[in-house]
Amino acid sequence: MLIFVFMVFSLFAAQLFRLQGLDAASVSEAAVNDRLTNVTIPAARGSIVDANGEILADDTERARVEVNPLNVPLYERWEGTGTERTLAAKGIDGAAADIAEITGADPSDIAQKITQTEGMYGILLPSISPEQWQEIKDLGIPGITSTTIFQRDYPLGAAPAPLLGWISDPDYPAGGLELTRDEVLQGVAGEKLYERGGAGEVITTGDITVTEAVPGDTVHLSIDSDLQWYAYNAVEQRVKESAALSGYALVQEVDTGRIVAAASYPSFDPTDETQSADGMRNALVEDVFEPGSTGKLITAAAALEEGIVTSDTPIVVPVGMTRAGQNFKDAHDHPQQDLTFAGVLATSSNMGTILYGEKLDDDVFYDYLLKFGLGTTSGLGLPGESSGVVPAPESWSATSKFTMMFGQGLSSNALQQMSVYQTMANDGVRIQPTLVSGVTDHDGVYQAEPQPEGERIVSSETATTLTQIMEQVPTPSGTAPQAAIDGYHVAGKTSTADRYDPELGKYDRTTASFIGYAPADDPKYVVAVTVQRPTQISQYGGTIAGPVFADIMRYALQEGGIAPIDEPQTEVAVEFDPDAPAPGEGPG
Repeated sequence: MLIFVFMVFSLFAAQLFRLQGLDAASVSEAAVNDRLTNVTIPAARGSIVDANGEILADDTERARVEVNPLNVPLYERWEGTGTERTLAAKGIDGAAADIAEITGADPSDIAQKITQTEGMYGILLPSISPEQWQEIKDLGIPGITSTTIFQRDYPLGAAPAPLLGWISDPDYPAGGLELTRDEVLQGVAGEKLYERGGAGEVITTGDITVTEAVPGDTVHLSIDSDLQWYAYNAVEQRVKESAALSGYALVQEVDTGRIVAAASYPSFDPTDETQSADGMRNALVEDVFEPGSTGKLITAAAALEEGIVTSDTPIVVPVGMTRAGQNFKDAHDHPQQDLTFAGVLATSSNMGTILYGEKLDDDVFYDYLLKFGLGTTSGLGLPGESSGVVPAPESWSATSKFTMMFGQGLSSNALQQMSVYQTMANDGVRIQPTLVSGVTDHDGVYQAEPQPEGERIVSSETATTLTQIMEQVPTPSGTAPQAAIDGYHVAGKTSTADRYDPELGKYDRTTASFIGYAPADDPKYVVAVTVQRPTQISQYGGTIAGPVFADIMRYALQEGGIAPIDEPQTEVAVEFDPDAPAPGEGPG
């Protein structure tokens, strides 16, 4: 027996010699590897800020509390010292009560989550503040750990939501600039490699290697957050007042093309994960509709450029007229009118527009539609943007050309229509709209986005003539006196377009719009307001959209420091005397 015992001990000794002598390095390495834990350090997503550096979207550091339910029953919290030391909390119920006191959660819910967690891991609290986690950590509850996470915050809520998009679960960019600028917004995750004990604690004397996370870059927009908020509230109020389906408001700098406000209502809360994708769409670029009379500006510009008319060209507008077997009339019944070309545009006469517009060659008219930006996307690159529909001449019906002259029979989105007026306000030079000004990387280096060069669409003379004509619209004798702004000259155009309802499969009610710019003598901003399917107050663009235009434009001008002027506006003849001598002829 003694020999047998010595033999057993000798085997143990040999094995010990092998482990501690011959294989010490490999065994030690294996033990360390068993203790090593690799944890990903999340990177903060870059911010999105407005033109003044105000935050529109930002990451906030949070803590996700995790639990190993096997260790929590070991928890004990003692109070007092010496002989007066008492056990204040114990086990799962005690841990749950202490955690609930810090976080405001229901202790029974906390206890239930712990007991119902299967295996050795579960999420106890998906998101709490770092301060709350520090208090929980100080309790020293066995099995309770945390992971740093980031929560996306949108301080302006619904106002810019369609533009910004949102972050869906798990941390996936969806919609808006969050998606299109994801490459620069997302950071580079870091890594922490450390040794962990059996209870999950960090072995502070062990090996710890940390590769810090690199935060994402900051995207700078041309949006003015104050103006964005103001425009959103103005549209929301008008949609509700008129019991309308929806509405949009856009504000653009004339000489740069930068979008400084882009609001649509209804909008959505970008932090609400319960909403559907349909409710979180960007109607500003996804909705296309027939522009109606705001589209007459293209026909008018083409006729002036081609030398078909001048501002005072006489046009006799009948009570009604027929083209290609179709009867046409104006929005309001009237007797025969003796209008100038300026009067036709200022009073928004459909028949008058046809009378001069039909002299345009089909291909020439179609080319002007495209040059003004219809039929192509705006260039902002936002997800879901529609290019609209501009039929080519070979596909026209017998009446297509006539209806397209006054903005029916083709479709575009609100951005495309505003671009027509930006062109006219900018002396005939069209500038592609932009939204992103530049990017600041994690080292603080700012890189400006390249700005598009302007393209001349019409002559300066044509732009000036049309501006002077459109100054007659927001006047007591025009179609939108409600769009006037005290102290400023405004040029613009109303629209009351028949609205095609895809759900009904037919035209139903109207799209009411007003697009204009100010100050007319030196334009700074273009504002476009559209309300879809108003059912209260009125159906007309001047009455529905005109006041909202004036409200938003007034705010933009005042915020931009544009001083009012005290000068009379340019007078333009809107009617002619049929009994007066023709130009160059004497009396009689």
